[in-house]
Amino acid sequence: MEEFFYIGSKVNEVALIDLMLRRYGTLTLPLSVEKYCEIIMLAIESEVKENRRKEWLAMIPTMMLAGEYMTFDEYYEKATGKNIDMRPTDVIIAEIDAKHAEVEKNGSGDF
Repeated sequence: MEEFFYIGSKVNEVALIDLMLRRYGTLTLPLSVEKYCEIIMLAIESEVKENRRKEWLAMIPTMMLAGEYMTFDEYYEKATGKNIDMRPTDVIIAEIDAKHAEVEKNGSGDF
């Protein structure tokens, strides 16, 4: 029994509550609104990740035939938009202009 509490102390509290809710269905815990919101956000993120994993598994044969296999993490980042550059537009354009100038000057660049 002590091992349960030791392991539980090493786990994120919200993740532990989410696990217990999924396993036992209901819990009557006096939690703050913020904790309930964290649990809901974790559940939504877990659901999205599970759905994306199912999509990725279904696409593996197609990716293998096309020679364009990507890991689940790569697929998840692409599918959820986590790989989108969030820098200001002018910074991105300045970087592109600098790359173009480098190509014109040296004949090659690191694109």
